[in-house]
Amino acid sequence: MTDTFIHPELAALRPLLCHPDPAVRCVALLQAADLVAADDVTLFVHAARDPAPEVRQEAVRALEGAAAPEAVTTLLECLGDADIRVRNAAAASLAELRDTAAGLLLVERFGGADSNVRSAILAALRNLRLPESLALAQQGLADPLPATRREAVRVLAYLRAPQALPHLAQAASDADPQVRRAAVGALGYASDDSTLPALLQSLLDSDWEVREESAVTLGKLLLPSSAGGLITALLSDQFWQVRLKAATALGRLRESSAVPALANALKHTISNLRKEAASALGTIGDSAAVPALTAALDDPDLEVRKIASHSLSLLAKPVSR
Repeated sequence: MTDTFIHPELAALRPLLCHPDPAVRCVALLQAADLVAADDVTLFVHAARDPAPEVRQEAVRALEGAAAPEAVTTLLECLGDADIRVRNAAAASLAELRDTAAGLLLVERFGGADSNVRSAILAALRNLRLPESLALAQQGLADPLPATRREAVRVLAYLRAPQALPHLAQAASDADPQVRRAAVGALGYASDDSTLPALLQSLLDSDWEVREESAVTLGKLLLPSSAGGLITALLSDQFWQVRLKAATALGRLRESSAVPALANALKHTISNLRKEAASALGTIGDSAAVPALTAALDDPDLEVRKIASHSLSLLAKPVSR
């Protein structure tokens, strides 16, 4: 290492930074990170090209969130490193970027990057919420790598742009279940019922976590026309977790037509589902729930009994709608 890369305050560390043992160089980099100003990245840019992967890893960690162009460029280069530890560290460091101007460097690099690099770029752009990210994320939804498509969904979710909703609705039918789940969750910022067909279809997804996420999102959107699909999920889904979220959503909808299904859920073997059903019946406030809630006062689970009692007390009061 030449003097070009030695900060004046690091003179005592110079022998360690040039030591033949990579472990010693790593320790020296950690010490240097405490001494060098945040905007002085030269030492770490140089160390990111060290022959030893463990040294490169520490160097890119030291560049975390650094907005200097040479730091961003170096981290982008390290996304293609031969060692996966270095690649992951570079992606994590880029994800901490908070500078808009530096983010634009990422935007410029996106077009010619491979899938892994695109995934890391999108992860870094997510928190920056740049308008330029919208087009990149939409492109990312067509990427062959599922991780890139997941990051594209997350960018669109953070941007909350109405024009992204059709793209997210399409991603809800992606081949990868994690992409579908992320897309279904992202649809929760919709302000109308345009995404309802995609969400209702997701209630029938082959992956139970996607179905669960769909029920959660429908519980946020509070679309009356979603009640039928949620009732079906509550009655017939093989996973109690999906049924629970459907019960929660139906309670938030205050959907009286769901009372029979919720009353039936009070007989389920899972106490958490029985508790949610009892709570939803109280929120709905329909007197038709009284017999089922009265029977739940003898439930073997104390919490179910408490919630059923509370719900019965709510039924005795006028319900504000």
